[in-house]
Amino acid sequence: MGWINRAALMAGAMTSAYLGASAALALRISRRTRRMPVHDDPSSVGLPFMEISFNSRRDLTDPEHLLRGWLVLPKGVEVTPVERDTRWLVIVHGDGANRSDPQAGSMGLAKAMWDLGYGVLMFDLRGCGESADADFTGGWTERLDVLGALDHLVWLGADRTRIGVLGFSLGGVAATLACSTPGVAGAVISDSAFSDFWSIIKVQTGMRAAVAKMVRPGLDLMLQMLVGYRLGDVSPEQHVSECDTPMLVIHGAQDDMVPITHARRLARARGLSQSEIDEGDCDEFWIAPGAGHAQAFRTNPKGYVDRMATFLDRHLAA
Repeated sequence: MGWINRAALMAGAMTSAYLGASAALALRISRRTRRMPVHDDPSSVGLPFMEISFNSRRDLTDPEHLLRGWLVLPKGVEVTPVERDTRWLVIVHGDGANRSDPQAGSMGLAKAMWDLGYGVLMFDLRGCGESADADFTGGWTERLDVLGALDHLVWLGADRTRIGVLGFSLGGVAATLACSTPGVAGAVISDSAFSDFWSIIKVQTGMRAAVAKMVRPGLDLMLQMLVGYRLGDVSPEQHVSECDTPMLVIHGAQDDMVPITHARRLARARGLSQSEIDEGDCDEFWIAPGAGHAQAFRTNPKGYVDRMATFLDRHLAA
């Protein structure tokens, strides 16, 4: 066998090995167990609620997914359709959680906002809780679930300008990406979200820069082929720079899962000044002292609710 043939065989073997490793990593990211059973419901904090189901919004590359959730009508409201002046909060859980999300304290937060006159919608993202199975995409297709929840509230009679969306971690990414679409909601709050999916993958895998540069093209190719998106699609940092939806970024000062630099990058993309970012305490950006990942509410419930309610009251249509 000539050296040209041997070189061609070696190149083919290396290419096959590279693509195989890329496919394995893409599947490891996308197809893993995330479903946790729902053991609680809003009655545990004294809230009246109804079980609901609705479809995610569909796009050209993604079919509809049936999503399960809870609807907590505002105080004094017992039937739908609802009045258009009703204020709403949609709560979006994090990765590996469900609509009850005890780690973030979603139930207590829902009760606090209900006490302030809000209606609340809590639901399971695709592949989580009791919603339909689906691949994990870091927030890209999950954004369609958030859009589906917003569409469902509008179908019930809600005014989009009166709806706020709060997302924890992955939910914050999905909420941010969803609300980058103009006019879908009145305001969005991102708690403990990453600013760029590829950046967080590199951190969580401990990938060196030289290795990451070599890995990304193959991973992008396989994610596109197997799941239908590219890493560059999942960059809240890029999307929020072009978004006119009012946004509050919250991050725990002691977050050891998503580095605090991600929150600063989001704030910078939103156009906040360096002094506001350094201070970490303004109307649109809050670094919660002593809080870990998605723990700001549990660390300081009153401060969290006061800050969030002030933000939503300012931006949801009067």
